[in-house]
Amino acid sequence: MILYSTPLSSYSAKLRIACALLDLAPELRAPPDGSYRSAAYRAIVSLGTVPALVEGDFVLSESDAIAEYLDETHPPARLLPGPPRQRAWIRFLSRFHDLHLEPHLRALFGQVAPSTRDTAIVAARLAEITRLVTILDSSIDPIGPFAAGPTPTLADCGFAPSLAIADALLPAIGAAELPLTPRLRLWCAALRQDPRIETVMASYRDEIQRWLATKRSA
Repeated sequence: MILYSTPLSSYSAKLRIACALLDLAPELRAPPDGSYRSAAYRAIVSLGTVPALVEGDFVLSESDAIAEYLDETHPPARLLPGPPRQRAWIRFLSRFHDLHLEPHLRALFGQVAPSTRDTAIVAARLAEITRLVTILDSSIDPIGPFAAGPTPTLADCGFAPSLAIADALLPAIGAAELPLTPRLRLWCAALRQDPRIETVMASYRDEIQRWLATKRSA
């Protein structure tokens, strides 16, 4: 089993966390020719995105699709456990991250260097992130400690990298930290205390800092 990924890709980190929660250790490979935009990589993964899974002649991209496939093929279900409504809510939280919160964080990547910073863009994105964090607080499990209950699931996998990005990125652009409620802070602590998640996140936080250093000097 081969997992194509890049060190800074938050979706690669998301899927590496999913694999860790499933006790899977796929062979990690960088895209050939050093880029997921290369013709050599697109010859393998037609969409040209990371992460991507290659298992024999089976090639699958998109992190949620890969995670759900791995969960189904390596029982018992750990990423999507429980009855249908619980699994549906886990999927909702994962999509909430991918389709709503993460894009606004990514839109701030170009705002690190003061020389190219657009204060209007920063203000608009931060306002939307704050609104989404409020929705997130009312959407995760009220008892937890994880997003969908007592154990980490697919609902947690994408948020762990994005929360780490926010922790490093927002101060770098002169913004206040995320307005986390006590419940959200407990969740963040639970993510850091899970050794499987932290194994991935320790190196990922280092990658974020290396990336920020290049942006600050640009």
